[in-house]
Amino acid sequence: MRQISIYRILLLCLLILATGCNDEWENELYTRMVSLKAPINRDDVSVIYLRYQPDSVKVTYQLPVIVSGSRNNDRDYSVRIDVDNDTLNQLNIDKYAGRSDLYYRQLSEDFYELPSKNCRIPAGTDVALFPINFNLKGLDLVEKWVLPLTIMPDKSYTMNTYKGRHKALLWVMPFNDYSGIYNAGSMYVYFGDNTTKYMTASTREARVVDENTIFFYAGITEELAENRGYFKVKCKFLPPDEVSEIQDPISGEMTGLYLKRGQLELWADNPELEFEVIGQPTYEIKEEYDIDRPHIIKRFFTLTMEYRYKDPVSSQNMVFPYRCKGTMLMQRNISTLIPDEDQAIFW
Repeated sequence: MRQISIYRILLLCLLILATGCNDEWENELYTRMVSLKAPINRDDVSVIYLRYQPDSVKVTYQLPVIVSGSRNNDRDYSVRIDVDNDTLNQLNIDKYAGRSDLYYRQLSEDFYELPSKNCRIPAGTDVALFPINFNLKGLDLVEKWVLPLTIMPDKSYTMNTYKGRHKALLWVMPFNDYSGIYNAGSMYVYFGDNTTKYMTASTREARVVDENTIFFYAGITEELAENRGYFKVKCKFLPPDEVSEIQDPISGEMTGLYLKRGQLELWADNPELEFEVIGQPTYEIKEEYDIDRPHIIKRFFTLTMEYRYKDPVSSQNMVFPYRCKGTMLMQRNISTLIPDEDQAIFW
């Protein structure tokens, strides 16, 4: 009798559970919202890397526009997107206060084009791509150029305003084969003709001038200094004098990787630096596969140079002469599995 009662209780519990279940998981659980995918990845903005193209060739960046929800999108959306002329001003004040030389600059319309200000997200898809065409020729990267975009309000959709996800602050960062952050620990900076005591900067960030030219700041100039643009040194990579394919030391087969050696051309546009190159600057670029991750190519850059320059602006009463001699080194890792070059490089 007691066992029958236990069975009845268990049966009653099962009936309650069965009747308590419904198909709510088959319905949308949240309010559908639209947002821009531009995650903050450096200094409160979203850096986008774009391959520099010569001759004013346009580069297209595809900005993802997303419809959120627990179910697949079941209707068409037409999302209005335009330039946001307000956000950068407030961000600059909050982040840099009175250091206006460090402010983000809004990218001029001369350097970009929006083919359309509407992005259509068709039913059945949750993500669409909003194309932006860039023309990067003549962009001075001493400044930080940002294209601020925002979703415009419309009755046909709900914007996702959580943590500003309806906005995209795109810091435009062109790159070429030689740009990036170099280790400058072996680039010795001497005061005048002193040859025993030296100074170094831990790194030098080389930014793009054109497809074969980068620039960096001379000597130990702080990269956040107010007058950093005054000390800009340009470095052009001339066509290599030597190109040789690297042979596998074990199998003896050719690897498809290369060693390149060539000459550099250094100059400064500012005549007040009295910039002088000593000897012939050179470069070496060597490739190898990563031992643990063979789908990754490691590309090593070695720049060897010596030059002099003068600093007439750090003091009102003195001119500081400097001589720089040594090497700058960079390693660029590239995945062979990712077709898009800007994403294949490990920034």
